[in-house]
Amino acid sequence: MLKMSKQNAIIFILVVFLGALGALLYFYFSFSTGNSTKTMIQPVTTDTYNPFGTIPSTTPVGTTSLSIATGSTPVLIAPNKLRQISTEPESGFTVLDNPKAGQTDIHYILRANGNIYEAYADTLEQKRLSITTVPKVYESMWLPDGIHLIIRYLKDDLQSVQTFSVKINPATTTLNEFEGGITGNHLDENVSALAVNPKGDKLFYLENNLNGSSGFVSPPTGLSKTLLFQSPLVEWNISWPNENVITFTTKPSANVAGYLYFLNSQTGIFSRIIGGINGLTTKTNVNGNSVLYSDSIAGAPKLYLYDVKKGASQLLPWNTFPEKCAWSNTDAKIIYCAVPKSFPAGNYPDDWYQSLVGFTDDIWMINTDTSATTLVYDMQKQTANNIDAVDLQLDKTDSYLFFTNKSDLTLWDLKLK
Repeated sequence: MLKMSKQNAIIFILVVFLGALGALLYFYFSFSTGNSTKTMIQPVTTDTYNPFGTIPSTTPVGTTSLSIATGSTPVLIAPNKLRQISTEPESGFTVLDNPKAGQTDIHYILRANGNIYEAYADTLEQKRLSITTVPKVYESMWLPDGIHLIIRYLKDDLQSVQTFSVKINPATTTLNEFEGGITGNHLDENVSALAVNPKGDKLFYLENNLNGSSGFVSPPTGLSKTLLFQSPLVEWNISWPNENVITFTTKPSANVAGYLYFLNSQTGIFSRIIGGINGLTTKTNVNGNSVLYSDSIAGAPKLYLYDVKKGASQLLPWNTFPEKCAWSNTDAKIIYCAVPKSFPAGNYPDDWYQSLVGFTDDIWMINTDTSATTLVYDMQKQTANNIDAVDLQLDKTDSYLFFTNKSDLTLWDLKLK
């Protein structure tokens, strides 16, 4: 056998090494590109709502029959108790009793694009009801049927507010069984506040003008209107908790005395209920005979119950805002409230409204007759989440409490029973 020179040996080893390396690279890339399963993202064409008033075709196009929104998949935070329904900011929701299916449905609209979803109290499933894009929706008010709603959104100038009466339409193709579009019409551009009656067949809204504000009653479409109210003031928060009662609360500030009035929706009579209270915020029950209200004495809001018939106030045992409470649907004397663990130094409710401060809440049940309180849920202890709950709503049987986390505008529910 001939002996290989040292130089030839080195060349031989180098050739073998390069050949082996090439083979490894070949098999690696062949496996990665040929044998693995690729996920192809199919483009989906959605409707685009034109904020200047034109609504294009709402025929959905897509490749799937169901849709859990990207970024909106519900998250179970604490087993059998607290659940995050949306991970994207929403701008309003409603809770619907669905006796046919034996369940409670939740309809909500996303803040960024106006897509509308249906979620459920007892399952993680979700369905997208509308793919029509409405950008920058910052407020919505739902009618009791969960199909009609009023949305308010910022126009392209980021200053003008447009109010739009909406109907969710069923899908027109079986490709996207649950994804339809919306149709509707605009209300006047100078609407400053609005409320829907409990039956859902009337809308009351305020229009600002050179003389103050004018209040009109109309169908939910807003296509015809009747003047019911006029005032030289324009800074009002309104609600319609009872068929005969529309509430007017002056917009609150810690340094300004606030007032609550009732407007009779049948007669137009405007009556003062309470007043002269700094930082006043209110929430009236469905019977129109009790009002939760708060003031800003000593830097933290005190929560009171006002009896409209007796004209008497009662201090309740926890410091919080009426906006963080909900009246029970099964017991008129019970309320559920999100109660902050502490109040940083500040002017309330101004600093909270302006998001200069935020809270970490517990959920309490309060008996307004006896002032007895029950801790329902310590959210920070149980979940390590700092939740500042607003827009609290209960299902028909008080089995679930739904709310928005003011910190990031996500939607949550808490199982009570």
